[in-house]
Amino acid sequence: MSGRDVPPEGPNRGGPDGEDEFGAVVFDAAFVRAADLHEPSARERLHGGQEPHRLRRVLGIPLRSLRGALAATIVLAVLAAAGYLGAHGASAPRPNTDSGAAVLQRVSLAPPVGWAPGPLPADPMAGSPAATWAQGAAGISTAEHRATAHFTADQVGQALDLVREFLVDTQLDPAVLRGARPWSALPLLRRGQRDQLGAALADPRDDDRSAPTGWVTRFDPEAVRVLDVPARVAGTLAASELARDDLVVAADVVFVYAVGQPGGPGWTRFTVHRVWDFHVDADALHAGLLQVRRALTTAAPQRCASDTAAWFRPVFAADPQTDAPLPDERVDPYGSAAAAGTCGRLASPP
Repeated sequence: MSGRDVPPEGPNRGGPDGEDEFGAVVFDAAFVRAADLHEPSARERLHGGQEPHRLRRVLGIPLRSLRGALAATIVLAVLAAAGYLGAHGASAPRPNTDSGAAVLQRVSLAPPVGWAPGPLPADPMAGSPAATWAQGAAGISTAEHRATAHFTADQVGQALDLVREFLVDTQLDPAVLRGARPWSALPLLRRGQRDQLGAALADPRDDDRSAPTGWVTRFDPEAVRVLDVPARVAGTLAASELARDDLVVAADVVFVYAVGQPGGPGWTRFTVHRVWDFHVDADALHAGLLQVRRALTTAAPQRCASDTAAWFRPVFAADPQTDAPLPDERVDPYGSAAAAGTCGRLASPP
């Protein structure tokens, strides 16, 4: 016995009223295990102070070590992503489907003074150079598919086929000739020129960018009746490599249509001579897209003073001639595709 009296209920460890101030605190096993205390050594006490400290852990791993591992993982992930994008970006670039605007030059040729075609014959093409031409797409001939320095023979053939398809859709489609939009031709153009043609159809303007007739042969159905006579066609397509990754398809084609006045006796053969420069590169060719750099259109018979941006406007024998004095230069649209400026005179009756 120590000589000190101990109350029957145990020693007094609490406050003045005899209650234990920590008696209500219960430490479960998990809490005790988590309390990982570290008692510093004499050296640690000398340099780091006298108070013991507790190491913070996550899932039993010191937090400082976990942070280091996480930082290393992030660095490795960034390096791996950069390597992947660099390798794949260099080997598989995204095709560029955009392009600059096409330049559209249009020339109208007025008929000779006093010209009159007479009554509509059984064959409206008889008596013209087009009488013996092939009908429709059969008149568009293509050169032999020969490989160039950077394009295979198959690629050259594909480019020629794309241009041929575009010509048929814009110059020979019966619905388009009668005023419909060339829906099937639009997807063949690269994005910028698809937008250019779409904007021209929505808002025709008489300039070298926004005239639908610079692209498409179409007549106003309220003013012109397209006769049920197959168009006569003669022309060629030829491909050549202008520079590395730039294949040019030159198209020079003459189209002859038979048209008449709705409800009237007037009629005429209407000639449209078009010269195009189409360009493709390997990516656009793989996507089946074309780019038009330049298009020259000569149309006759047509008054020079007419607004021909939206529609071709043939001159019939009964139409009065109200043009200003015409140039002295006379042009044969069957052979030549150009005249000085935007207006000329037919060398002979259409």
